[in-house]
Amino acid sequence: MHYYGNETVMSITQATGLKPNEIRVLDWVRTYEYVENEYGIDEDVSIFLEIQIMTDGVRVQKNQITDFPNFVCLEKKIFSDVEDALACFQEWAKEIVDRLNETKK
Repeated sequence: MHYYGNETVMSITQATGLKPNEIRVLDWVRTYEYVENEYGIDEDVSIFLEIQIMTDGVRVQKNQITDFPNFVCLEKKIFSDVEDALACFQEWAKEIVDRLNETKK
C-alpha cells in the first residue's frame, strides 16, 4: 500500500477486503496496475479501479490503461453512500481477479 497526497494505492487483492469506514478515512483508493503472481513477479493488469469520496457522492471508476500512464475510463458510477459504492468496487475487483485466475489456467 502506498500513499500519494490524499490517494491510497493498493493491490487489487487488498482492495477486495476494504471496509466502508476505511474508505471514509482514506477518501480515495486506487488499485495497482499490476498484480503479484505465484512466483512473486509482478504481472501487468490493464484495468485499475478507483473509489473516491466526492462532494456529490462516492465515485467508483473502472479504467483501462492505454499507454502507461495514460488511461481511459471504461465505466463510472456515482453512489450516495459508501456501502453501495464499495459493493460495486469490490464486485469489479473480484471480476478482475477471477479473470486473471482464469487466464493462468
